[in-house]
Amino acid sequence: MTGALARTVESISGALRAVFAAEQVAAEDGFLQGRDPRVTLLSLGGFALAVMLARTPAVSLGLGVVTVALALLSSVPLRELLARSAVVPAAAAVVVLPQAVLLPGDALASVLGVAVTDAGVAYVVRFTLRVWVGVALLSLLTVTTPFSALVAAMRELRVPVALVWVLAVTYRYLFLFFDELQRLVLARDSRTTDSAGARSEWRDAKRLAGTFLLRTLDRGERVGRGMRARGGARPPSPYGRPRAVDGYDYALSACAVAAVVGAGVVRWLP
Repeated sequence: MTGALARTVESISGALRAVFAAEQVAAEDGFLQGRDPRVTLLSLGGFALAVMLARTPAVSLGLGVVTVALALLSSVPLRELLARSAVVPAAAAVVVLPQAVLLPGDALASVLGVAVTDAGVAYVVRFTLRVWVGVALLSLLTVTTPFSALVAAMRELRVPVALVWVLAVTYRYLFLFFDELQRLVLARDSRTTDSAGARSEWRDAKRLAGTFLLRTLDRGERVGRGMRARGGARPPSPYGRPRAVDGYDYALSACAVAAVVGAGVVRWLP
């Protein structure tokens, strides 16, 4: 199948392969790469909490500058960070865009007889900026810290076992999930010699979806049996590398605490 479905599957698979490529960034000698995973997880989580508390664009923009600075210190290409964190804010902007005309305020412009207000535009900009900074912080965390180290850090921080299990299994088998779909598309392409029309492609897509669902259910059953055979009832025990907490770790933690306190003070100031 060489149409839109095949291109979509290839795009998704390429995005997932980029996650594996991010492990190379985590191996760099950067600032966040040298921090204890527990400190990195808590500190970036603190910055994300500060973004949630932010009420003014200035605070969100300041936290965005902090995020960019951490990326530069950690040898993370800004283009890659922007590519990873651009989709969700763009979707969020589309969702809240009607607020530009729904919120009352001074009219900035009139589009088809509908007034665009300053309060509405400010809300859209503020909301989109907060979402971008939050997603960028999450992307920075996953790029600079190996996933196995994050799982080990969550277990050491006493995160509920069920949540750790869900994250670990989802991360591991999401790649198998789309790899199975890509192999189905490749098998269909190898048996197709002519260019299929839209109707034929739609018919093949329905057949492919049914086969993919059956294979997914079968793979899930086999994975579940394999986990139970290997003691899957026990809590996960990831291999973490113990690392001494140094002054940079304390400094990063202090900055995160200061960001949370500062954002809270600015939010609730009269």
